[in-house]
Amino acid sequence: MTLALGGWPSDKTHQDELVRPYLGLRGEITVVDGLLLKGDRHVITPILRTQILEKLHEGHLGIAKCRERAKSSVWWHSLSSQIEDVVNSCHICAEARNDSAEPLIPTPLPTRPWQRASTDLFHFKGKTYLFVVDYFSRFVEIAKLSSTSSEDVIVHLKSIFSRHGIPDVLISDNDHSSLKSEVFVRFAKEF
Repeated sequence: MTLALGGWPSDKTHQDELVRPYLGLRGEITVVDGLLLKGDRHVITPILRTQILEKLHEGHLGIAKCRERAKSSVWWHSLSSQIEDVVNSCHICAEARNDSAEPLIPTPLPTRPWQRASTDLFHFKGKTYLFVVDYFSRFVEIAKLSSTSSEDVIVHLKSIFSRHGIPDVLISDNDHSSLKSEVFVRFAKEF
């Protein structure tokens, strides 16, 4: 397909089949530094589409997440339906779809801030952090831990509670030993 130096073909009756799907998008398609763009997304040529679909599908995140990835970077006519086809034909994605997740059980909204809070530990870039969220305001506190000991977690929780108040209920998934140790259980009872 070759576009005239002046841009889009003016004769609407004798257009190349490859150009026809793009005619309605004339105002959105541009060339910047030799790259064909639709808005800020790269228009992908047919020869690269299979490879790009594989990249979008990496991680087997499902149709919605693959489409979200595509919306931030690439475009071609019928991309959305091709993503759907790839995900629907993937046996790994099919197994994940068939897993029935536990239903979410909503918790009642507390009547005041920091009446009910939740805590967990997470790792980011080799460091461990304490995460605490208030159920009423959804306000989040994060503290970097020097160790994952119950004592260090307790020091940071006391600091957070001194700023916001001691919750009546502190929820944890008890996934980490520092949150289910005897020291922590004693702290929870005393506080």
